[in-house]
Amino acid sequence: MGAVARVTDRAPASRVDHLIRIIRSDFKEMPGMRLTRVQFRRLWNLGEAECEVIVQDLLGEQYLAESRDGRLCRRVDCL
Repeated sequence: MGAVARVTDRAPASRVDHLIRIIRSDFKEMPGMRLTRVQFRRLWNLGEAECEVIVQDLLGEQYLAESRDGRLCRRVDCL
């Protein structure tokens, strides 16, 4: 039911899903990576709105967490 429940004002589900897979893989390959939202956008060449949708998806899935200093990291690396 994934694509149906998604927000309609974002990139097509296939692109977002593809980016999420890439981002998950990159975080897994680089344990301890901690990025600001600006760094996150630059690393994967995302627009501001697209970045926020992807970040919210990954936070909602509890794959990513936001550290006390506002950086995004894998949930297991932020603890």
